[in-house]
Amino acid sequence: MDVILVPGLWLDASSWQDVADRLTAAGHAPHSLTLRGLDSRSADRRGSMLADHVAEIVSAIDRCDGRVVLVGHAESCGLVHAAVNRRPDRVAHAVHVGGLPSADGTHVLSGFAVDARGTTTHTAGYRAVDQTLATLHRRMTENSSHVLDQVQKLRDPRRFDVPVTVVATEFTADDVRRWSAAGIDPARELPHLRHVSIVDLPSGRWPQIERPADLSRILLAAMPVNGDSVVTAGPAAM
Repeated sequence: MDVILVPGLWLDASSWQDVADRLTAAGHAPHSLTLRGLDSRSADRRGSMLADHVAEIVSAIDRCDGRVVLVGHAESCGLVHAAVNRRPDRVAHAVHVGGLPSADGTHVLSGFAVDARGTTTHTAGYRAVDQTLATLHRRMTENSSHVLDQVQKLRDPRRFDVPVTVVATEFTADDVRRWSAAGIDPARELPHLRHVSIVDLPSGRWPQIERPADLSRILLAAMPVNGDSVVTAGPAAM
């Protein structure tokens, strides 16, 4: 199976090496990406737009034969979800590691909707009573002024049919369920997805580096069997 691995800020393709080696040993074909301008804080990002990064991921999908497993890490989860929206028929399974698929109308890299005053919407009433959400908000908005943190525009409802696995790292599966039930960002998209699995993998910011063996096992468990993606939970079971 072709597996496209997209790192978050500020990592390049090499950050996936330990995971890629394990996927290769298991008979799969990993493709680790370095998105333009996101390999370091000092990289030249002049002229780069959200659409450019989504197009890079979509191009990686198009270069593969057949359907792919698409994996996003942290802030790139929104970019991956946008690529799923562009190629829902080519993605057999999407995996979001340490991040969540940002919904239509939200800011992609931060994972939270921000109004014209720079105030987060949907989360303001919860951050005061949900410390985990407050911590995640601070981490994921560290780069909210980044030129690529633009509004997600998703139009294809077929994206809801693509099975998704969320790997909870700096937050827990219970946190994700709580945010999803409340209908708040960054989990506002999840109730609309028809097949969602949530897996706990306690780690730091870079699980592909800190716990590559465990993360690889999770990715392998998400691989399609005989062309059909493995689905272990649905929205009601989250």
